[in-house]
Amino acid sequence: MIRSILVLLIFIMAQLASLHGQTPANDNITNALPLPGINAYCSTNAFFSNAGATPSGYKKADAWITEGNDIWYTFTAVATDISITVTGRTIDNGNTLNNPLVAIYTYQNNVLTEQVGSMLINGNITTAYKGGITIGQQYYVRISAENNQTGTFKLCANNYNPPHKPGQDYSSAALLCSKSTFTEQKVSGAGLNNRESIGSCLNVESNTAWYTWIAANNGNLGFTITPTTTTDDIDWVLYDLGPASSRQLPSAQYIMRCASGSGVNCSPRYFITGANSTSLDLNEQSGCVAGQDGFVKSIDMVAGHAYALLIDNFSSGANGFTLAFDGTGEFLGPSAEIQQQQINACEANQRFNFTATASNYNQLIWNFGEGASIQNANTAGPHEITYASPGKKTVTLEAISDRGCNVIKSLTFDVNLKPATPVIQQNRSALCIGDVLELTTNEVPGATYSWTGPNNFTANVANLSLAMQSVTQAGDYTLKIKVGDCESEAATATVTAVVDVPIASFNTDVQLPGKFLAPVTIHFNNQSQYADRYEWDFGDGQFSNEENPAHQYVKPGKYTVLLKSFSNIGCLDTALVSDIVILDANIVQIPNSFSPNGDGINDKFNINLSSIAQYQIKIFNRYGDQIFISNDLFDSWDGSWNGKTVPVGAYFYRITGFDLTGKALKYSGSITLIR
Repeated sequence: MIRSILVLLIFIMAQLASLHGQTPANDNITNALPLPGINAYCSTNAFFSNAGATPSGYKKADAWITEGNDIWYTFTAVATDISITVTGRTIDNGNTLNNPLVAIYTYQNNVLTEQVGSMLINGNITTAYKGGITIGQQYYVRISAENNQTGTFKLCANNYNPPHKPGQDYSSAALLCSKSTFTEQKVSGAGLNNRESIGSCLNVESNTAWYTWIAANNGNLGFTITPTTTTDDIDWVLYDLGPASSRQLPSAQYIMRCASGSGVNCSPRYFITGANSTSLDLNEQSGCVAGQDGFVKSIDMVAGHAYALLIDNFSSGANGFTLAFDGTGEFLGPSAEIQQQQINACEANQRFNFTATASNYNQLIWNFGEGASIQNANTAGPHEITYASPGKKTVTLEAISDRGCNVIKSLTFDVNLKPATPVIQQNRSALCIGDVLELTTNEVPGATYSWTGPNNFTANVANLSLAMQSVTQAGDYTLKIKVGDCESEAATATVTAVVDVPIASFNTDVQLPGKFLAPVTIHFNNQSQYADRYEWDFGDGQFSNEENPAHQYVKPGKYTVLLKSFSNIGCLDTALVSDIVILDANIVQIPNSFSPNGDGINDKFNINLSSIAQYQIKIFNRYGDQIFISNDLFDSWDGSWNGKTVPVGAYFYRITGFDLTGKALKYSGSITLIR
């Protein structure tokens, strides 16, 4: 079940990507997507798309005019006939693809082989059909469109075992032995007698198919007739011919239900017809009668009675339809089910017992599939089978009655060995917040992957790249791989720790940046968080591992202090302070002029004072307005006020503060600004 859900999610994501114009995941046959269903399956309108597709480079299909921009789907056959219908742009359906093309292939050992059948086109509805396909074989469906067109479309697929081909007259009706859904590909002509429906709502027949069956029990019966071409007008008549031992010929007195409305020409428009449990009317007349929707009330079958169904395609074009039955009533015919028992599952000595549960038959035919130790059998069993190779296998059972009825059942399953315990490669066992945990393993063909971990973590990919965002992500990460129904033992990778990254920070007992007279000792106060060890680089070739060092600068120069703060697993953060200027004598340099003209020479009012513990400068214009203030010795005035240049002339400064001995500093004077 989990694997089926995963496949469906991948499929839906691929469709969404295609709808948004990205190159579809199934642009090439090697990435063909499994069809969501093949037993009377129909998608909604515009669910599929070949938007963004490119030509795959294979020879165009025999019935195609051009290759176009093709996409690929795949299925494993569970019956002998396959019908694929692609509906593009038609009246009010929301699809956008014009002139769709469909073809069916096998693909083995990198060899692509077209399965030539038929392709019928009616407007923008195209149906590809192939009979006689091999149950258990994987097939591929190629979908494109003429003139390189792309767009959205509806897809219907039906993989079925067909009844005998129905005749156009009751005398050549096809005998139905079960309620299995099937598709008629082509219905053409009304037979030798086109008036067999006289007295019904139908009267004259156009293109007919006759079916008959015997009720196996008392029960209700409904059915749905879906035309291959949605513009076709399908009509029908259902007869109860009485006990099968004395059945009557179809005539007006035996009519149970009849529907001949012209839904494709009505408003609201309808084209699907049949009988169901929610309808109340017993007949629908031709034309567009108010309240008609193509469906009438289902019937209550009587065990042992014979029934006949006449389906007539009033429209020209010789198109077919799909017939699906429902309800509690069953048809008389052979029944067959396959019972499977698996022994030593997933082990090297695994084997399977198959037993038929069947009735109303006089012949059984088994086929145990590829690599079976016994290929065929004709008894109910049990039959013990081993397989020479792993992989997907399909067993079929055909039950044949003395009336020529047959039913075919199939069972598809995986034969696999228990995968070896995976080996996990891990990039690190201890990580910092923000690091990425990398867990990888060797990929196994056909396998699915199941990861579990801390905080209810799960993933289903082979290789993990997981960003560490919390310390709670430490712990065990466990991986199991599964091939079919066979699951490996668990492998575990342990993340011993996820730790916070340090936050490096420090301050000093003096104001930095600053200018000082050598020698000077600066005390560093470490304020880092989440750190376990430290490395100090004082910029003059000297280092320290102390938490709160003091360092003496003895040589004049300009230095940068760098602090590296480490956690015990190596997580790192840094902090630095630049512009520690050491002078070789007491210096007081206050210029009396500067020229902020952008020539790179004397563009700022630079103050040089050494051994300053605290500093502030204020500058005033001749009206006493304060136009600049700073507490940073390296923050020099550039001759502007509120973002605008000031005029040339005299300005006044006032400097206050304390040196390293605590002595107050007071300097004032004028500065001339020239340009």
